[in-house]
Amino acid sequence: MNVNVNANVDVDGWESGHRAAYGCGAWERACRQGDLLAAWYEEQELFLHAPPPRRTHARSGRHAKWPWGSGPHTVGLLLWRAAHDAGILVDEILLADTLRYCDPEAVPLAAGPLPDAARMGGIGVGSAESVAGVRHVLRAHVAAELPRPRPAGVRLTLGYRVREVLATPDWERGDWPATLVLARQAMGRADDLREHGTWQPTARERSTWARTGLDREPAGERAAPGDRASGWPARAARLVDLADALSTDADTLPRDSQGSPGPLAQVLVATARACDALRASAEEIGRLWAAEPHEPADPASWELAHVPGALRVQTEETDDLVRAVAVFLWVLTYS
Repeated sequence: MNVNVNANVDVDGWESGHRAAYGCGAWERACRQGDLLAAWYEEQELFLHAPPPRRTHARSGRHAKWPWGSGPHTVGLLLWRAAHDAGILVDEILLADTLRYCDPEAVPLAAGPLPDAARMGGIGVGSAESVAGVRHVLRAHVAAELPRPRPAGVRLTLGYRVREVLATPDWERGDWPATLVLARQAMGRADDLREHGTWQPTARERSTWARTGLDREPAGERAAPGDRASGWPARAARLVDLADALSTDADTLPRDSQGSPGPLAQVLVATARACDALRASAEEIGRLWAAEPHEPADPASWELAHVPGALRVQTEETDDLVRAVAVFLWVLTYS
């Protein structure tokens, strides 16, 4: 089976496009995205017949080693090759199109273009068995079962699937519900300490509600003059900006006698982490929106095609947390 190779790719321009979009080269991006696909697949396989582990916070890393050699490099190389052959950004390749590279009859990856890291011997290019093994990973993502079907017309690109996976609960790198729980627990502890007189908020702590802007309702997520972003992109950007504001403010609040963050600082830090979990997807979708030559005629349809359902749920739940924190700070201000 022959896989089309685009010999006319402007490699320098192609690499420049990746650096402009992602702040890294095509190979680094392919490895990063491939590693995430592999980690999700491994955890699904590991807990296929067992309930997912209970966690108090998300952790990075994998539990098990790949059963087929240099797995992450093989996935990364396959994604890199598919993007190179098509002359597009790594995140823009259709996942279904990558399966042909795993066909036993396909030309070996080592026989075609390779990233510098492979040509210089810095990585293994993967045996035929390794490449065939990667097919299971990719097929699992292409045919992944979702709580709700994807909207009609969604193009399952690598970027879309990564955003979907990052917002999928009950696995290590997508365990965002745990961050929400930690923030609510921090609020509960702070309330208890205040009611029992163990914590007596300072004037600066009582003014946090107004200082962080949580005393004001979001302005309907409308685009600012000169800024086309609205709807979900604007909403997510607000939450990411709030993460920065809360983290900065937490650093200015009083600490306890051991130098640890006080009760309110713990609330702000935990909430900031929950909001920050949206950063990678918010930045990526913001870039896609900005790259449109003209504002989409139907922004709602555009969002459906680019914002996975799981990411929408994560955003809703994070917004609910922020509203709860705003009420908590209001009570703190006037109590």
